[in-house]
Amino acid sequence: MLRAEGRGRPEHQWSRENSNRVLLAFAAGYSVKEAATAIGVSVPTLRKHYFAEVAKRESAALRMEMLQLARLNDAAGAGKTAAEKELFKRLEKARLRALSQTVASPEPAAQSQQPRPRKGKKEAAIEAAAQVDGIYAPPRPPSLLVN
Repeated sequence: MLRAEGRGRPEHQWSRENSNRVLLAFAAGYSVKEAATAIGVSVPTLRKHYFAEVAKRESAALRMEMLQLARLNDAAGAGKTAAEKELFKRLEKARLRALSQTVASPEPAAQSQQPRPRKGKKEAAIEAAAQVDGIYAPPRPPSLLVN
């Protein structure tokens, strides 16, 4: 596309190649600034032209992993043994990760038990007075049974 005569640098044009680079950068855990540097633009330019990719950055790693699993599944379905082995390894790794999260997280019953709040001076004195034994203990109440 030819640019009309004008001053300044030509505006950046969106491309599929740069879009894929940005998504890969987010999948690898890079920041917006690092992704912009990877394709040679400023952060505002990246946000302007690749706003859809920036919006997907939180789920980019998960999306990339699911895309790879789908490709492995297709290859395994086509009869490629190496793809079947790799797919099995990745699924096993995902199962172990899920199991470790369930084991590492405390049970809901244990979470509901919170430590008791600390008692103040007066509450502690009243409780201690109720547990007095010996000569200063309060007298026992009369028996309700008549002999």
